[in-house]
Amino acid sequence: MRSIGKRRATELLFIVVHNGAVSFLAALAWAVGSPSLALYAFSLEVGYEVFDTYSLRLRRLEPETLIHHVVSPICILCSTQTQVDYRVLCHLCICIDVSGAVLGYSKFLLHYAHVSASRVYRRLMWIYGLLRVVLTLIDTTIIIREEIIARGGLFVVSSIIDEEGKYMALAKTDWTQLYFWAIAVLNAFNVYFFCVIRARAQLPPHIVANYEARMAGCH
Repeated sequence: MRSIGKRRATELLFIVVHNGAVSFLAALAWAVGSPSLALYAFSLEVGYEVFDTYSLRLRRLEPETLIHHVVSPICILCSTQTQVDYRVLCHLCICIDVSGAVLGYSKFLLHYAHVSASRVYRRLMWIYGLLRVVLTLIDTTIIIREEIIARGGLFVVSSIIDEEGKYMALAKTDWTQLYFWAIAVLNAFNVYFFCVIRARAQLPPHIVANYEARMAGCH
């Protein structure tokens, strides 16, 4: 029986290839100064989220993965409507997809190769922490700051006149609020998974090896 969240070797390698391709397109778009090429890279990422959700179905789809597949396209689609420099979005895309490729390859090594699980987790901890936590938080902070400035402030209030001629103050709502919530959810997941990776990296090698052996036994 295949455990929930357990991916085949070909699926993990496909993740590596896909994320590598998206990272390359985003880097190329940045290098040649092509916003349209960046849109192709972002579209490819959205397409993968939909494809992966469909291919895994609910039987092998972890709750965390499902939430990520729902929230990530929201962030990508909303980002295309912002006033932020596309190079910031390309940098964010590179950070996320390079770390995703490394994560996919690390899972492949842990499940299908005879390597030291502790060494894999230690190396993954540094790469994931830098790309998916530190640099991603910097990029998303820049994005949120620019959007708050563009909309005139964080709490924008608009006034209307009711039927009795009295003024009513209403909080301005738009798609940026959904965007900010989606970014917050993704950043929270990134920090959470970093803590999980860090905890496993600090465990004694024999405990990590036994854990990965049990996970492989569920295949």
